[in-house]
Amino acid sequence: MDVRFINPFIRSCHHLFDRHLGMKITVARARMKGSPTDSPPHFALAIAVDLNGAVRGRVKILFEKSVALALAGSLSGVTHERIDEATYDALRELANILVGTAKREFPGNLTNIGVPQVVSTSHDEFKRDRHVLVVPLSSMAGKIQIEVKIQAVANAGPAPKASAKMADPAVDEEQVDEMVAKLLAMQAE
Repeated sequence: MDVRFINPFIRSCHHLFDRHLGMKITVARARMKGSPTDSPPHFALAIAVDLNGAVRGRVKILFEKSVALALAGSLSGVTHERIDEATYDALRELANILVGTAKREFPGNLTNIGVPQVVSTSHDEFKRDRHVLVVPLSSMAGKIQIEVKIQAVANAGPAPKASAKMADPAVDEEQVDEMVAKLLAMQAE
C-alpha cells in the first residue's frame, strides 16, 4: 500500500470537516482490519470509491450516524434527525467534494478515481478481510473511519477508464508499518 494514495483522503476529510462543520478531526494510529484492537463503533453510512490504474482497489470513508447527520445538516442548512433520502442526497454532494479534493493530490495521471457512492454499512464487504488498512478519525460530531484496500499495479501507464476487480493482495507488514509511521508524521505536522 502506497501512502501517496491514502494521505489525500485523510487531508480531504480534514478539509471537509474544517470547511463544512468548523471542526478539527484527529487521526488515530492506523492498523490492519481484524487486529486485536479492532472494536469498531457502529457506522451508519459510508462513501465508497473505486481506484484503477497505478493502484487498484477501494477506499471507504465510514461515518457514525451522528457524523452523517451533522454533515448533511451543514450542507442543507436543516437539522437532520434521521437518515433518509435527504441525508443521502446531501452526503452525495459532500462525497463529490471529498473525492474531488483527494483526487487533486494523487500522483501523476496514473489512477482513475470512480464516481463516489454513498452506501449503507449494513453489508460490509471488508468485514472479515485482514488486507484492509484502517485509519480511525474522530471529531466532536463522532467517529469516522477510512478503510483502504489497494494494491499497486506493475507497469501501470495512464489510468484506464474501465474499472476492474482487485485480486487479493499479499500484505507486506514492513510496508504497513512504514505507512503507519508516515501517517502519524503527517498528523504531527
